[in-house]
Amino acid sequence: MRNKNLTTILTMVLILALGIGVGAYAASNFGTQSDPLVAKSYLDNTVTPKLQAEFQSKLDEQVKIMEQQISSSASGLNFSVVNLSSGQTIKGSAGCEIILRSGTVSASGTSGLSDITDGSAISAGGTLPANHLCLVGADGDGVKASSSAVLLIRGGYTIS
Repeated sequence: MRNKNLTTILTMVLILALGIGVGAYAASNFGTQSDPLVAKSYLDNTVTPKLQAEFQSKLDEQVKIMEQQISSSASGLNFSVVNLSSGQTIKGSAGCEIILRSGTVSASGTSGLSDITDGSAISAGGTLPANHLCLVGADGDGVKASSSAVLLIRGGYTIS
């Protein structure tokens, strides 16, 4: 019985010593101060390049959007001359400015136009006065030509 207890104790001591030895070996060989177990090389070689590429693509996308906004606003500083035939309609984006130079046009859309020159509203179907600056208040509002007309327009619009 004594031999059996002695054998059990020796086996436990050997297993404990083996565990301590393996732990010490693992601690000394896996990860160093300059290259920790998971972090440094993994971050330097894998995570950081992915994050930089993603950040750069999002940055490039935002720069492209801003360049388009700047170029469209720079080109939108001047009025464009637009000729309409009878029956044609211009649908402007919100903030589009329209000046009737000749012909006859009426406001179209749901909310009409604002006559900035008079400080009045032109409801849908109302006639635009010549040489008055009119402002489109909502996307899709605009003017419809009753006869051929010449307009000065600044801002986004479509002709149909």
